[in-house]
Amino acid sequence: MDPLLLWTAVFGIVAILVVGAAVVYSNFTSDSATGAPIAPSAITPANIASSGRTLGVSTAPVTIDIYGDFRCSACFVFTTEGTEKSLIDTYVATGKARLVWHDYLTIDADGSTASRDAANAAWCAADQGRFWTMHDWLYANQSPVEAASAFTMARLSAIGKAAGLDMTTYQTCLDAGTHDAAIAAEQTDKPAQVTATPSIVVNGKFVPGATADSWPTYSLISAAIEAALASPTPSPSEGASASS
Repeated sequence: MDPLLLWTAVFGIVAILVVGAAVVYSNFTSDSATGAPIAPSAITPANIASSGRTLGVSTAPVTIDIYGDFRCSACFVFTTEGTEKSLIDTYVATGKARLVWHDYLTIDADGSTASRDAANAAWCAADQGRFWTMHDWLYANQSPVEAASAFTMARLSAIGKAAGLDMTTYQTCLDAGTHDAAIAAEQTDKPAQVTATPSIVVNGKFVPGATADSWPTYSLISAAIEAALASPTPSPSEGASASS
């Protein structure tokens, strides 16, 4: 091949790769605050029993409490890249454990109320029996840089509509901040070891590993669950209903 044509082809390929990477990066760093809400790729199975913010049967011998923030990027990774799904598939779907969500608003330390508003949106969805649906939609539309603009009231309204909620009921709940007081109460109603998100507690025992930059691995959580299954000591979780 003519060397000039060869280099032309090489530069053409490089240019395509650079443009493609720029598009991907642009999409990834978007604060998800414009355009149609993004449908979730990580979906909580609809065939698993749920009640309020609890996923799994009430008779499960093990309770997995998760303390999270819908703006938390580490929580996004925990939820969408396998750990939460593996826990659900292995333990929740099989009736061995139930998963209970608790809001711990770590990102609102920036002075905004976006984490609280997103939490209220999820509780409003829970009032319709759709907490886990909204859980999936909120993480799908989270800002990867944890920007508050991803969860403005207008955006939360659009996400609720895209998620298929009854908008008359949902919008009233969202606008009124119906569950704000209960969410505020959650901030102190937690184990002392919970200081970062996501944090995991199994049958009342804190699973180490949660810091500002990391979270408990699946193997650590699984080991805690297996230990609890081997020596069952009922430890009902608090604050699991949508209206608590």
